[in-house]
Amino acid sequence: MKKLVFIFFLCPLISTAQKTVARFENDTLYTTSGYKIYKGQIIQLASGTAENGKKFRFIKYQNGGLTLESARFQNTSILVKKLSDFTISGLGNRYIGISGTITYRDGSKTKIEIDLNFDRAINNFAGLPAEIVVPEEFRNKLPEGGIVDEIERLYRLYKEGALTKEEYEALKKKLIEQK
Repeated sequence: MKKLVFIFFLCPLISTAQKTVARFENDTLYTTSGYKIYKGQIIQLASGTAENGKKFRFIKYQNGGLTLESARFQNTSILVKKLSDFTISGLGNRYIGISGTITYRDGSKTKIEIDLNFDRAINNFAGLPAEIVVPEEFRNKLPEGGIVDEIERLYRLYKEGALTKEEYEALKKKLIEQK
């Protein structure tokens, strides 16, 4: 009888407490690292990580899917007006649509609509900086599975076209050297 009580009452609590899952509830996006994105928040863009820093790898225009150019959008901020279209791809990438107002470095403003691969933009891959600025406590170092899982993630990014073969090999080498 005691075993049944344990199985029915305690096991669900243990299994749900193991890993944070990204979710979109009540107009707030909860990322896997615990960082929240919500209406009225200002998101600070850092710099791009694609094509030797010339483009953002994980932030794209909503209509057209083109990546943002780092020279124009680096160190700018976006005031979030609306969050929409929360999706998780078959490869596990998590996206959210953001409509808002971007403030450029010169102080000028304009409307913008982007698709943000938020977990990837927050987390740094071996040697790659984050593309959006978040407090250090919300940046995942290596995923729970460690170096093997991280190499698999990098490989998926390479297969998706987010990384070139050279970038993939260089980042994989850095991961192996860190071990």
